[in-house]
Amino acid sequence: MELLDIEKKRYTVRSFDSKPLEEEKLNKILEAGRWAPTAVNAQPQRIVILNTQENLQKVKEFCTFGFRKEYKELAEESADEAHGRSVYYYGAPVVLLICYDRDACWKHPETGESSGLTDANIVAVHMMLEAASIDVGSAWISYFDRDKARELLQIPDAWEMTSLLYLGYPSEETRQKHKAGKRKELSETCFVWE
Repeated sequence: MELLDIEKKRYTVRSFDSKPLEEEKLNKILEAGRWAPTAVNAQPQRIVILNTQENLQKVKEFCTFGFRKEYKELAEESADEAHGRSVYYYGAPVVLLICYDRDACWKHPETGESSGLTDANIVAVHMMLEAASIDVGSAWISYFDRDKARELLQIPDAWEMTSLLYLGYPSEETRQKHKAGKRKELSETCFVWE
């Protein structure tokens, strides 16, 4: 399969099937992250694998916010109107917490700017695309309560959390509802500078 075909195949899954994710497939996804490029090959990514009921319950806790009607339209399963909240956990059997180690990433010698965030995001994208290539669904989540996640999971102070990658098989309903994502024309997002 061509890379562009994999990219077109990938979509955000907001309702996962209860079927567990096979260890072999999880390892392929993690391996794709291991081979992702990072600045000066420093490999500062730190991937926390959350796949026990106890840890997935913690994900629900740090991905719960006040009710937002506009998000209910995206994922009705997340709406808990009775309790005035939205829970942005979609039943994924595996959640990867993507972090980078501030002490391990490359820093620009003149500005001191860290490559950590960029490195971690590249790693996440590589894992997401590998998941799509082996028919595993994913959702990339960047909106969560980092302080609560750090406390509940006891994440080391030097690790910066960047995103969550939910992994599993899309529910039947999600597969039926999915339509290829619409994209803007290249002329709207790419510009030749003269």
